[in-house]
Amino acid sequence: MSVGYRGAGTVEYLYKPETKGFYFLELNPRLQVEHPVTEGITGVNVPALQLQIGMGVPLERVPDIRRFYGLNAAETSKINFLDDKYLYPTSHVIAARVTAENPDDAFRPTSGKIERVRFQSSPSAWGYFSIGANGGIHEFADSQFGHIFASGPTREHARKALQLALKNISIVGEIRNPTEYLVELADTEEFRNNTIDTAWLDRLIAEKSVKMKFHAQDMIFYAACLRAHLTVKAQTAKILDGIKRGHLPLQSDLRLLQAVQVDLAHDSIKYNWQVSRTGHDSFALTIGQ
Repeated sequence: MSVGYRGAGTVEYLYKPETKGFYFLELNPRLQVEHPVTEGITGVNVPALQLQIGMGVPLERVPDIRRFYGLNAAETSKINFLDDKYLYPTSHVIAARVTAENPDDAFRPTSGKIERVRFQSSPSAWGYFSIGANGGIHEFADSQFGHIFASGPTREHARKALQLALKNISIVGEIRNPTEYLVELADTEEFRNNTIDTAWLDRLIAEKSVKMKFHAQDMIFYAACLRAHLTVKAQTAKILDGIKRGHLPLQSDLRLLQAVQVDLAHDSIKYNWQVSRTGHDSFALTIGQ
């Protein structure tokens, strides 16, 4: 198929398992953000490859391409790209985009401050983020601010590595993000069996068939955190208002800024939390003391 384009570019195809056919989707004169998937599967440095193509270096002279075909990287023998067989890939790679989108509202973009982003790469998963501590995403920005790539000897290994990596992401701020939703999405039967298509996600959103799992213990813990935060916030406002009126705060009022007793009940069980403030936006919680 000819699209009349000459130069460096990235071509995307869709694959139909029923017919084992590839169908042209689009061509871009740049790299796609998913190019590390191709790199992880083939061992080819795609950014360097595109630069070499732009410089006019023949594909058969590019060392990574020669290695991909099992040839000596230093030699200059011809490669028949239509008939010669390349080395069979030995790894699977799955990518997940981290966006400032609300999965409970049809993935609508959100905006606001981001206090911190924490993620620890591992041998089976790595990622990058365009925003660090005390950053933010404004309403006119691209909603994507991170990307995770997980690999393994089989697709199932890569899928599990991706789920673990997503679970280890910590994003604190005003925005919403779909990392927890993606964990559940990767656990669906269709994704496990790789029977998804381009309309799959739209169907799941319309049917609301993927729901995030919340454990009662987690909800109780988060409720205690929220109650403590609101108590400290209200006490801070009360003290500041008193200072404006010329009143010095009492020691008992100041103590409420450092430690709060939170009592909750769930399913006829009482939970007595002692919450100590350890920083501007952090608390230490103990129970049963």
